[in-house]
Amino acid sequence: MTHSAWLDDHLELLPIDADAWRMCDRRMRASDAEFVVAYIERVDEGFDVVWMRGPRRRSRLRTLEECLRRGSELLSQERSRSRRPVPIPHFPPVRTS
Repeated sequence: MTHSAWLDDHLELLPIDADAWRMCDRRMRASDAEFVVAYIERVDEGFDVVWMRGPRRRSRLRTLEECLRRGSELLSQERSRSRRPVPIPHFPPVRTS
């Protein structure tokens, strides 16, 4: 896979070279730190994945398809946890006179 591949509405795989890719979240601008979901590199035993989002930071998976499925699951979990911001109460400044 040497070209960009769209995986779903939000996830895209961009090649770095013949054996490495960036998994990107198309909802984010390329200049946003959250644009890159993971870096994937082909190794003898499968694929090394360094996750830039989510709780896990590194994993080794057997197939590229498994990497893509995990990335898609990560994005769907992030979307399901999204909530409105909690309002912060504001108080008037204290008057000193």
